[in-house]
Amino acid sequence: MNSNSIIEREKSYIEEICNFHNYDSNLRHLLYIIIPAFIIKYGIAKEKLILDTFKDIKISINPKESKIIKAYYLSTPTKVNNQYKTTKNMVINNYRNIGLVELLDNLVHEFNHAVNSYVNEIKVTNNYILLRTGLTFRVYNRDLSFVKKDESFILEEIINTKQTEDIINIIKEFDSNDPTIYAINSETDHKYNSNAYYLQSYICKEILNNRTFISTLEKLRIAGEVYDINNWFDSIIGTKGKYKELNKLLNEVYELEISLVDKNLFKKITINKIRSKSRDIMKIVGDFNSNVNFK
Repeated sequence: MNSNSIIEREKSYIEEICNFHNYDSNLRHLLYIIIPAFIIKYGIAKEKLILDTFKDIKISINPKESKIIKAYYLSTPTKVNNQYKTTKNMVINNYRNIGLVELLDNLVHEFNHAVNSYVNEIKVTNNYILLRTGLTFRVYNRDLSFVKKDESFILEEIINTKQTEDIINIIKEFDSNDPTIYAINSETDHKYNSNAYYLQSYICKEILNNRTFISTLEKLRIAGEVYDINNWFDSIIGTKGKYKELNKLLNEVYELEISLVDKNLFKKITINKIRSKSRDIMKIVGDFNSNVNFK
């Protein structure tokens, strides 16, 4: 099924979603191209999952602007009749002062988190409630008080950013006679590259080009079967604890990068720490790649 067929097929469903949430014309125009691109990316077998996600989660516009957080998707736990459920929120900041491509990136990025968290979202243990966002988990006590976010959230963001690029590049191939597509292509290079998590994505670029790694994690994320990824990753390298170490290092690089914003002194020391930890990450990536035949 080609892209034009999928766009036509989804029109009535998208109209229903937009009417249900009372979206304005700007959001409607974008969803007319975003939702078909998601279905092309993940396949027609995931059509219901994608449509359900877009209908279940309303895009909310925050009247207050934020210089740091442009948009976010958040699922929080609730307890109803002794069963744990979730309340999902998607919020766009700076909506009135944001460019078309940036808004498109924000929407695709956050909805991609949501689509890849829809199945097997909640795991209940003896002591904790775990809410899955793609690869990573937010941990809550049984009384629903927040405990922590695990360190794999940076790897989740890196993979999510790559998939955001994939989806936007699908959109760029749609009919350029459409004014929205024409505008997107006019404002982007031939191949779209997101600025989100740029440093971490650059450090991990070799593993993101490893088809075994990326295809395996994409399949496991959307199916909600992420609980054994660490053992899979470690078994390929041949050393226990490497997946955990990779996530720890990525988190440390991210924290160091954030700290640079407010540093006037000791910037060189921080940059050298980033370089050192980046080399350690690249070593783990290299070990994984050297042990995988299908690259």
